Amino acid sequence: MDVDVPQKELQAARRQDDLYLRIVKEVRTMPHANSLRAIGQSLEMLRLRAFRLEKKGDSYIVRSESLTATHEWMLRSNLAENSLDTRVPDQKSTQLTVGEGWLCYGPLDIAQLNAQERKKRDNHDIEQTREADKLAQLLRTLGEHLDSKEAIAFKISWAPESVSVDYQTPNGVRERKDFTVEKLQQLALYSRFRRSSGSVSIGSR
Repeated sequence: MDVDVPQKELQAARRQDDLYLRIVKEVRTMPHANSLRAIGQSLEMLRLRAFRLEKKGDSYIVRSESLTATHEWMLRSNLAENSLDTRVPDQKSTQLTVGEGWLCYGPLDIAQLNAQERKKRDNHDIEQTREADKLAQLLRTLGEHLDSKEAIAFKISWAPESVSVDYQTPNGVRERKDFTVEKLQQLALYSRFRRSSGSVSIGSR
């Protein structure tokens, strides 16, 4: 049996679909430095010492043996309590999915986390946004390297003292870069002071 759907509801549904597509497009064109900084801001509260992070399509997957159900609750609560992107409807304020030992951020989550980061910068929260040893800033530094290489896919392996990133360039070439955490901290400080003068490449450093 056919059911007539009120025009207002159809229009509202179309608007939400259009909104979602716009947000996905924004996240797709977002610099890796921004998306990784946003994810790092979220992961800081979990205090993971080792994890793997992979960009897969429009989503970002984090894997770690240390991830628990408590971590899922913490992340969902943080996204819900700090909803800053008013374009995102409440019922779709998170796409976060979690399994045993892994979690996945969808485009709405990245947009929401990026909005939180912008809010902190607008409030001049120096301690949260400027410290070079923060996970968010270290991941941002890796993102700047990926942006300089125009990477289209990547996998990051994070250990307490070392970090490696495998990535693919637009011409199909696969490359790898290894860092110590100390080196990343130095590069993050360098990036902080040089950012105002233009993009910073760490590929040759």
